[in-house]
Amino acid sequence: MRPHTGAVPADPVVVTSAGLSATEERQARMRRYAITQLARVVCFLLAVALPVPLGAKLLLVLGALVLPWMGVVAANGGPSRTRARETAMVDRVEPVRLQLDPGSVVDQEPG
Repeated sequence: MRPHTGAVPADPVVVTSAGLSATEERQARMRRYAITQLARVVCFLLAVALPVPLGAKLLLVLGALVLPWMGVVAANGGPSRTRARETAMVDRVEPVRLQLDPGSVVDQEPG
């Protein structure tokens, strides 16, 4: 067994830099898909219910047709590249280092 030298590595391995768990990532994708489907339904209902010009109705119908494709692509896109949740890690503060003379005692008060 190698003795501990007391040296701290410059860049410690931080466990919190790991991505989201598979369950959390899947839930986020399902939420994105549900939101795009909700927007699709809203577009369709507005196209049917609103008394707007034909051009606006066509845009709403186009949104209702394109949003399912966008929802599937977003849901199947895999995990996002950024971390979605905050961590408790803070920036590392360098410890204070004192230069001591050989033979000096730090723990006792001068007396």
